[in-house]
Amino acid sequence: STDVVDGTFSGTVEASWSGGLGDSSSGMKLTSAAVEMVGNTLSGYHADYLVKGLSTKMALRMDGPDSVSMSQPTSLLVTSIRSGLDISNLGALYQIRWRMPDAWPVIDIKDFQCDVLGGKVTSPGLVVELNKPPFSTTFSLHNLDLAKILSVEQQRGLQGTGILNGTVPTTFTSNGVVVTDGVVEAQPPGGILRYISTSTSVTGTAESDRQLQFVEQALNNFHYSLLRVGIRYGETGMLDLSARLEGKNPDLKNTPPIHFNLTVQEHIPTLLKSLRLVEDIQGAIERKYGRL
Repeated sequence: STDVVDGTFSGTVEASWSGGLGDSSSGMKLTSAAVEMVGNTLSGYHADYLVKGLSTKMALRMDGPDSVSMSQPTSLLVTSIRSGLDISNLGALYQIRWRMPDAWPVIDIKDFQCDVLGGKVTSPGLVVELNKPPFSTTFSLHNLDLAKILSVEQQRGLQGTGILNGTVPTTFTSNGVVVTDGVVEAQPPGGILRYISTSTSVTGTAESDRQLQFVEQALNNFHYSLLRVGIRYGETGMLDLSARLEGKNPDLKNTPPIHFNLTVQEHIPTLLKSLRLVEDIQGAIERKYGRL
């Protein structure tokens, strides 16, 4: 469901037709129409999303009863979207064409960009054909803040610094979203990872225990020069990350550079649901005290 709670919306319609009440040979037929719709700083809720500051101006033309189109692209601007992950300053150009026998229109999106996780996500665009999925694009990631990413992950005891860039080839199917061969890398000179284990300290003498203890010591203050993450995401919502880390802990004297290969899995819908729960609690408090 969608609820609009703020902003203004207006529209005008101009139409022409043939036939009429005095024409006994045929009924009234729409021959052409022009529709202009303007949304200004609209805010509201759509499903689990809170949208603020949506603005656009759409001019549609109908040539006959079976075809609707926009003569030129128009802009879409959104101040923020809250869905567990905060997105701000979203902008794009879009153009719609619709043949009425089809269930959905074709939407041509260009110059997409938004701010997220301290950086920016961009895409040259894609053609959204809801009647004929799949459709694909590549998102480019610019200057994402590793500290903000780790705060979303909410992994206890893990902190980090660094700036990340990458590319995420994305395909939208009838069943969801698929990412294959996405890559994110930290830009030079790298950064720092600090992981403080919350488990009981290792006291055993087995080789595996000594290796685990060494890994925990290394990650306690790990200065990395290379952080490279491969990304895969499936229609089920499961995110698979394969990371390679290279660097050293300056506190461990006479220790050569260390290389780590790590794999991480996360069910993104579950993660976003838990984040939205936190936001819902915060929002209820803010609304109670009149701060929204």
